[in-house]
Amino acid sequence: DWEGEGTDREDMSLPGHMDALISAVSAANPSTVVVMQSGTPVAMPWILSVKALWYGGNETGNVIADILFRKVNPSAKLPLSFPKRLQDNPAFLNYRTKRGRALCGEDVYVRYR
Repeated sequence: DWEGEGTDREDMSLPGHMDALISAVSAANPSTVVVMQSGTPVAMPWILSVKALWYGGNETGNVIADILFRKVNPSAKLPLSFPKRLQDNPAFLNYRTKRGRALCGEDVYVRYR
């Protein structure tokens, strides 16, 4: 698994060759829709070449169906903001640990650890 409790990811990239796969599919079909179900933001270097949906929560399947079949318009509203790059994440400077202790120096931007 690539994402889970108890560890921090080293970057925001998708695992393996997922970015290359999405880029290749979207190059072949400009109407490609990417449905991203993730517990955290991910880098999306292909975002301008696809239509993207993300973070449906517990109702993911129903939400995706409603959007794809045009029952609702998502209106570009997301439940959170995506950092454009890892360095834009408030936790970027505090990724390391010291003697097994997580350093949380984000002040009001502190995240769940």
